[in-house]
Amino acid sequence: MRVSIALKKIRIIVLSLTLLALGRSTKAYAQVPLGIINELQQFHPDKGSISISHDDKISQLLNSFYVQNASRPGMQGFRIRIYFDTGQRSREQSELVMNEFMEHYPGISIYRTFDSPYYKVSVGDYRTRDEAQHVLKQLGRKYPKAFIIPEWINFPRID
Repeated sequence: MRVSIALKKIRIIVLSLTLLALGRSTKAYAQVPLGIINELQQFHPDKGSISISHDDKISQLLNSFYVQNASRPGMQGFRIRIYFDTGQRSREQSELVMNEFMEHYPGISIYRTFDSPYYKVSVGDYRTRDEAQHVLKQLGRKYPKAFIIPEWINFPRID
C-alpha cells in the first residue's frame, strides 16, 4: 500500500513538472521577438528606439508574408523575349542567340528555358513595363522580333 501511494505521488510530481515545463515553453515561444515590428522596436545606441502599438495579428500577418516571400525569392515583373522557337535546331540556335547577346550586352541578365516544345531566351529583370520598354527600344535593331513578357523575375539591383 505504501508503494502505491509513493507511485501516485511520483506520478503527480512528474505530471506537475511536465505541465509546468510545457506552460513555460509555450510562454517562452510567445515572448520571443520575431518580425520586423519587433526588430524596429529594438534599442540601438546610435539611433535610439521607437515604440509601435499594434494588434498581435498584424505581426503574425507580417511574419507569414515574410516566410512566404523567403520561400520564393523574386517578384512579378517583366523580361524581354529575344528568341522563341521550336524545331530540330532550336536548342543550338538558342545557345547561339545567348552567346551573341552576352557579347553585345554583358550587363543584362539572360535566361534560357525549355517549355516543351519551345526553347525560349529572355533577358533582363525589370520591375515595370516602362523599364522593359526602354531596353526593348535599344534592342530593337538587333532583335526586331523581341517582345515584353510578364514573368516572375529575380530582384533587380536598386541603383
